[in-house]
Amino acid sequence: MKKNSVEKKTVHYLSLRSFPEFKKEKRRNPPSAQKVDYIIETLNNLGYRVNYVSFSESANNRFYRAKKLKLSEMTDFYLCPNVPGKYRESFAFRWFSGIYARKHISKGDILLVYHTNGMRNDILRAVADKYKMDFIYEVEEIYACVKNEINDEEVKNEIDFLQCPQKYIFCTKTLETTVNLKNKPFVIVEGYLKYLKTGSVTFNDQRTHCVYGGIIDGVKGGAFSIVDACNYLPENYVVHILGYGNTSKLKKKILATENDRKCELRYEGLKEGKQYLDFISKCDIGLCVQSMKGNYNKVSFPSKLVLYLASGLRVVSCKTETIKNSRLANHLLFYNEDTPQAIAKAIMSIDVSTPYDSKSLMDKLDLEFKNDLKRLLEG
Repeated sequence: MKKNSVEKKTVHYLSLRSFPEFKKEKRRNPPSAQKVDYIIETLNNLGYRVNYVSFSESANNRFYRAKKLKLSEMTDFYLCPNVPGKYRESFAFRWFSGIYARKHISKGDILLVYHTNGMRNDILRAVADKYKMDFIYEVEEIYACVKNEINDEEVKNEIDFLQCPQKYIFCTKTLETTVNLKNKPFVIVEGYLKYLKTGSVTFNDQRTHCVYGGIIDGVKGGAFSIVDACNYLPENYVVHILGYGNTSKLKKKILATENDRKCELRYEGLKEGKQYLDFISKCDIGLCVQSMKGNYNKVSFPSKLVLYLASGLRVVSCKTETIKNSRLANHLLFYNEDTPQAIAKAIMSIDVSTPYDSKSLMDKLDLEFKNDLKRLLEG
């Protein structure tokens, strides 16, 4: 295949992921999939082949060999071997630096790494240096900030950990300012920026359908706040919660409060990939709800917000620093207080009968990212 008469380098994209083909292995599959897929698609469109390498561990206490899966003509997926016990992580990285690298990495290729706590900078840096690779970190948040009690030393250590690459991909300008202490080249991409809504399928019941999709936990608290907000919504609203985490606590709260509300509230379980996107596309309003008090708000961006816009939804959002300063702010309806009344009031202020289309916004952001990523990789 000709790619502007010059063969493009291969991008080796390290992350955590699994696919249905490996369902029996019960590999960890975090909710970063849509954004990673979008970045891979953009890389492919720019002419880059991608080797998508997953370090996802298994919940089963047994050995699994490394696997390969062809995702497209331009992308192959490699799943690391799994060794049970405390040496699992070191074994996986030795496999990457020894077996995988010798077989698949050529000099001048690109190493793109999705930041997680388990990544081994010493090994990654050694591989990058050996093969003269551009080393890029994709940073979505500072994990030490996603806690009830913040340890300043842990935050500093994580930021120090992220100083090793030559370039970055960030989800917000705020995070870039926090991490990029040496002013290295970077691009910003908030989430899945391609417009996804293709049909006119809706619930078609003359009610307004709202959806929250994401983590269910007590730190960010979004799903639990939505249950409280439902007490202030009238009967012509239906609220759907999709996600993973502390689902048993959520179900108990929904059941315990069912006599306090007029609207319908449904926990829909965990939906992923196309199933998730098809479901939220049927709704009218996306809910980006989380506590505005947490330190994580300064260094993370809720990717669900972008998926809502990409799926043609109007969006009700908390007013955090990263969101209100983002390129998307003018296309959101903010609530200003962490109260169920304020959330419900914002939801009811949206007139879903008026014309609405987020396609032009998504097309613009998609093109900007494609051009920015091209400059980052070629610079």
